[in-house]
Amino acid sequence: MRRTPSYLKGLAETRARLAGDIERYERQRRQLQELADKARTELAACDLLIRRFDPRLNPGLIESVRGHNPRYGTRGKLRAGILRCVEKSYPSEITTPEIGLMLQVAFELDFATWQETEEWIANSVRPQLRKLVKEGLIERLHEACADAGVGRWRATPQST
Repeated sequence: MRRTPSYLKGLAETRARLAGDIERYERQRRQLQELADKARTELAACDLLIRRFDPRLNPGLIESVRGHNPRYGTRGKLRAGILRCVEKSYPSEITTPEIGLMLQVAFELDFATWQETEEWIANSVRPQLRKLVKEGLIERLHEACADAGVGRWRATPQST
């Protein structure tokens, strides 16, 4: 039997990770599409009612707004949301940016710049991830250091 060269093994591992990333991104895209379709249906129903009550009003001229809600809901919702994101991807891993994106959708968070998003992830998401690791609910799949790059996480079997 022929030995597989290490560079080919590394390339195969990189390909496998990318294939997994694509699967996760497609799953997230489908979830976002379902949410957008539901919102469009509700918007059309509101427009119909507005026109029925007063045909002179044009619902298309109503500017969109974002209602004020507590940022994450009741106490513990952010932590629960993070855990839910990691558990959804089990047995696969999930990256910190993917978790951030899923939480932004779930909690309807808007950030003006990518720097604001990064600060929010650094100050709100990463500390919760570290706590969940200490509690044994998730596991860290990357080196724990400042220059680790993108963090990769996976739920532990007992937490799912």
